[in-house]
Amino acid sequence: MEQQFEDSAVWTVATHNLDFAVREYLLLQDQHEELCQRLNQLSPVTSSSSSLSIASTAMTSPSVSPTRSFLGRDSLSPCRDQDMTSHTWMPSPSCRSRAHQYERVRDESVVGEVAAGEQKLFDVNEGMKRALTELLNCEAVRQDKAMRTWVQTRLLETEKELRRGRRRRSSATVD
Repeated sequence: MEQQFEDSAVWTVATHNLDFAVREYLLLQDQHEELCQRLNQLSPVTSSSSSLSIASTAMTSPSVSPTRSFLGRDSLSPCRDQDMTSHTWMPSPSCRSRAHQYERVRDESVVGEVAAGEQKLFDVNEGMKRALTELLNCEAVRQDKAMRTWVQTRLLETEKELRRGRRRRSSATVD
């Protein structure tokens, strides 16, 4: 009886951690999209040969997100393949990979707002990276190949965006 209680407690903690990490990721993803849209509104596009990526979650192919169905699943049943394809998540066009260049903005308040927005976007991306790493550590994700692949892909894309943000900031300080 005691062993059964311990197994149940471990399972409950593991399920809680998985659900918490998924919810955290989805919340951060929503914040990410809002920040992308805001930065796009603040940063007009010009037709120049050089480019700068403002905020690009490089979604290179349509991706199926198991996370929304994963959250809604019966907590006693494993995430099934049919659940994996029931909800598709794609970022809005304003957050897809794209090339932008800042128009020379003379208004310092806009420049400051863009810089603050980019810092917040960087912080959100760091949070997404932590949440995705936590998901990879969940037993349910490790055992589900489709979910694991989806999480790994999102993690790689988030890390790429973090590197682009670092490069963008370091090149801005050189200018």
